[in-house]
Amino acid sequence: MAKPVCCVLIPETLEQAFPLVVALLEGLGVSLAHPDNSRITTWTEEGDQKEIVGTDVVGQVVSGAISNVQFWKTGSEDVFVAWKENSGGCRFSFYLDGVDAVFAAALTSKLAETVLETFRFQYGEGAALTIEFE
Repeated sequence: MAKPVCCVLIPETLEQAFPLVVALLEGLGVSLAHPDNSRITTWTEEGDQKEIVGTDVVGQVVSGAISNVQFWKTGSEDVFVAWKENSGGCRFSFYLDGVDAVFAAALTSKLAETVLETFRFQYGEGAALTIEFE
């Protein structure tokens, strides 16, 4: 089964864009910390889940120490988020296969709202928001 992925370009530096993503997800009731054990997790290139030690998650993101993180809706529902920084800003990929369709639609709606209300005049040509199936 193909995985739905919502990709959004945020025309900011990673240091500015990542806290925006965190705030957007927290506004939808999703947290960086797992609700059952308070752990913050990332995935390695080898496919191993790893706990992020320390409280400076933004510092680890900006330094390039991590390039993805899981956000948790419940103990069994999550949104995996990965990012890449480029000259136009930061492209975030939100993997929606860990949440139900209603929440996935709410998240993509919030991302579309952010693109159209906050950054609309900062984009050049090209895609700012897409939904892909991998």
